[in-house]
Amino acid sequence: MTAQVTVGLDGSKESLAAVNWAATAAVLREVPLRLVHVKEWPNTPEMPLAYARTLAERAGTLLRDEADRVRKEHPGLEVLTERARGRAAEGLTAAANEVACRNGACA
Repeated sequence: MTAQVTVGLDGSKESLAAVNWAATAAVLREVPLRLVHVKEWPNTPEMPLAYARTLAERAGTLLRDEADRVRKEHPGLEVLTERARGRAAEGLTAAANEVACRNGACA
């Protein structure tokens, strides 16, 4: 049994559609929804600190706004948010596997 539904969020219309699908799946399974934003690292080129802060603020705002929206559309659904750093595919896979391993579903 899945302990939660994990979905990546980057602000693209595809990721927003994925959040909608994942929220519905979480409601049907009666498990929490976990929204994960992965900052690509080390592929992010060097940038001024002020710009890096702006990107971090945008990620936080995106996660907060989407979590609030989903909670309004699905009252009672537990919504968790997380920011990670690394390669998106690896970060999302690790986030999803983390819960599975805690529940004894990994080798």
